[in-house]
Amino acid sequence: MAGNLDNLQPHSVWAHFAALCAIPRSSLHEAALIEHLTAWARARGIEASVDAVGNLILRKSASPGCEALPGVTLQGHLDMVCQANAGTVHDFERDPINAQVREGWVVAEDTTLGATTASASRSRWPRWKRLA
Repeated sequence: MAGNLDNLQPHSVWAHFAALCAIPRSSLHEAALIEHLTAWARARGIEASVDAVGNLILRKSASPGCEALPGVTLQGHLDMVCQANAGTVHDFERDPINAQVREGWVVAEDTTLGATTASASRSRWPRWKRLA
């Protein structure tokens, strides 16, 4: 039985995951995702910049009362492994990933899921959201 991501909990995490799946992000073609994440961060008062080699850097000031504590650095990558099943036509520079829930597992129809990228990114978003 297949379903969509809307019924998964926590909803905010899976909504971010769905947004990532909707944005093609093959290696060296992450501009649309960088734009999306930059807008997301800036809307929450989080500093966003892109360095000379294309790394997206987000910086958030410490919460009040925590300014003297050590900072935290999180790292991940934005591109994904682009592989389609034999006989499947999928343009990873244009087509979104069709993620679905099937028998309790989140899977992609006929392509890689890009789960390492999206999972790493989405697992950080709720923390940013709480801080923002």
